[in-house]
Amino acid sequence: RDFISRLDALPPEEINRKVPIKLMLFTGVRTAELCGLRWSDVDLEKQVLHIRRNRLYSSRIGVYEKTPKTRTSLRDIPIPNAIIADLKEYIEWFRIADKDFDNNLDKYYVAVNACREPIFPGSVSQYLKAYERNWGIKRVTCHGLRHTYCSLLLSQNVPIQTVSKYMGHSDSTVTLKVYSHFIPDTQDIALQALDNLE
Repeated sequence: RDFISRLDALPPEEINRKVPIKLMLFTGVRTAELCGLRWSDVDLEKQVLHIRRNRLYSSRIGVYEKTPKTRTSLRDIPIPNAIIADLKEYIEWFRIADKDFDNNLDKYYVAVNACREPIFPGSVSQYLKAYERNWGIKRVTCHGLRHTYCSLLLSQNVPIQTVSKYMGHSDSTVTLKVYSHFIPDTQDIALQALDNLE
């Protein structure tokens, strides 16, 4: 919560850093997926994020785009109410630079620099390192944001199949292998169900 409060306290000119970081925390997207998001992939009316591409960097060919390597990585993730207001404010930031922004949603990426150009895939990690130094907080990584998202869902008894789908895992066993210790102990629930049979 302290981390979110600090993000929310960032000055308006850092909205293009704040919103992508909050998106990672509240939707669990991978860094490459975040960098590949265009505004045409964000449906605020239905509150859904469409994951359709990755934007990556290779020392051999530079920055490039590709579709996710597995079918399960192509997915829709619900956008929680907690970030809707931020996204709406962020859209207004884009509209300031382009009055025709709403007709050019496929042209603009969500994760951009101050000039509304797509960021380098490693930029979000650099933002987090800078905030860690400035705020004197423990290490926060891009994977850590994704890890937190998954852990929170499981701790709130969201079905493992649903969590696995939102995370883009190939199947639920992948999610269980890494996150099983976050699933609440259901022994009492099981015993109560059995006792009710008497």
